[in-house]
Amino acid sequence: MAEKQEDLDNANLVSTSIITSIVEIPFYPLSYIKTLTQIGHEPLPPFKGKTFFGREQLFYPNSFQYCAYVYSVEGLSGLYRGIGMKLISQSVGHFVSAKAARMIAEADDKKNDTEKKDDNKKGLRLLARLTTNKIHARCWGIIISHPFHVMGVRCMAQFVGGETRYSSWNVFHNIVEIYRGEGLAGFFSGLIPRLLFEISSISITSLIIYFCKNYIVDMKEIDGFIDLIASIVSNSITYPLSVVSTVSCVSGSSLIAGRPPRMMIYPSWLDVFKHLYETDQLNRGFSTINRIYKPPLEFNRGFVVNTKPRSV
Repeated sequence: MAEKQEDLDNANLVSTSIITSIVEIPFYPLSYIKTLTQIGHEPLPPFKGKTFFGREQLFYPNSFQYCAYVYSVEGLSGLYRGIGMKLISQSVGHFVSAKAARMIAEADDKKNDTEKKDDNKKGLRLLARLTTNKIHARCWGIIISHPFHVMGVRCMAQFVGGETRYSSWNVFHNIVEIYRGEGLAGFFSGLIPRLLFEISSISITSLIIYFCKNYIVDMKEIDGFIDLIASIVSNSITYPLSVVSTVSCVSGSSLIAGRPPRMMIYPSWLDVFKHLYETDQLNRGFSTINRIYKPPLEFNRGFVVNTKPRSV
């Protein structure tokens, strides 16, 4: 009986994971455009505009205009490059995270009542335990699904050179492509900054929610609003790690987008972070509408040329 219940729970998890991924399909083109801007591909020329304070500034066309450009080049299907790998990555990640969270919760239930009472007496201690559990569950999902994430990012990056090395749906073809070029390490390109992004996002969000609800506002009616604001703030703080992860997924691959003159071949994700910080490129792709122009990076034999270092 217990085995049947477990099988039913697993089936429910699978269906929930798939549905959660499918729901995001209408928004996929914007996610696709964000990935292209994160790796520094800006095919449309900038234009002059004014900032909120009235100062003249160069801007890139917004993400919707970028979508229109991709549509004009490749049609509707072009806006969904890599959709299959994205769905697989998200479904696997959601399933593994949910399964891990359930196992962690069951392990917590086996703790004696005394420990739980002690935790409840100390809010920060309880917060740390719950946040740690959430991080553990989410990290397992990221680790297991990351190879599919790399495949998805590279499918999108093919737009830069008009290539067809990676398939949006054929996992086995992508496995062979990555293994031949980079070995097992290629499947986990950009994993560490992605894990750091998730860990820091969850931690910051939990802290903001805790202090807001316990020390600033004690109104159940606006809990959802506080959760939303906390998520936005934490994502804006940790966003550079997302850029670093995306660049690391592509850099050094066989794609045109991952090699000079399009991109430098970085020895590690730390080198990606350092270089993008020095050239003020860590926030590229963050905005959807007001996309401020930054001088594009050019590379020659792996070295940076014609760039303007960040002023400190």
